[in-house]
Amino acid sequence: MDTLPEVIPLTPYYREMVWGGRRLAALYGKALPDDVLIGESFELSAYEGRESRTADGRSLRELVETHRGDLVGTAVWARYGGRFPLLIKLLDAQQDLSIQVHPDDEYARRNGLVDSGKMEAWYVLQSDGGRVACGLAEGVGRAEFVAAHAANRVAEVVRFYPVAQGDVLFLPPGTVHALCQGVVLYEVQQTSDLTFRIYDYGRPRELHWEQALEVIDFAQ
Repeated sequence: MDTLPEVIPLTPYYREMVWGGRRLAALYGKALPDDVLIGESFELSAYEGRESRTADGRSLRELVETHRGDLVGTAVWARYGGRFPLLIKLLDAQQDLSIQVHPDDEYARRNGLVDSGKMEAWYVLQSDGGRVACGLAEGVGRAEFVAAHAANRVAEVVRFYPVAQGDVLFLPPGTVHALCQGVVLYEVQQTSDLTFRIYDYGRPRELHWEQALEVIDFAQ
């Protein structure tokens, strides 16, 4: 087993997204690939296919499997094994993202899903008069939300908040939410990509209405 250094610089994985942009290069000097819109920079990631890597090309997943508890701590290794539990990203939203919701761990286990549930927190790095959606409007329960969906009015029954640099949001599983145009975020989340899209502004991407309805926490 090679010696574990005190500091391990990692190269991020860049993910092209239809709603992304080029601000991560301008703001943080990221070496983005040419001529593509980058929505996510996976700064600390052991998610399969989107790993951050060391200078010699090793993935974070490989480091965890090699160094085990010496890297992540004995308690974390005992609980998660080779699955690094956290994922840290930078997000650059140049269009509104879908209105969506994430399931919890129990839902993922019960339905035999590969990923865990997804809890996340956002720290706003930049906002050009941007906003986020977080939760449902006052008085909107399951019946009202179903009716809004049937009438294509989902965006009218979620709560939107203006955000500024330094704002922090905690998004537990079951929270209906969306990141909107003009916001750059630092995101800490569980290592998961389980996302159920509810509304996507007419973009031709798959929606997951039935699954979303199962996991939305209408008591929030």
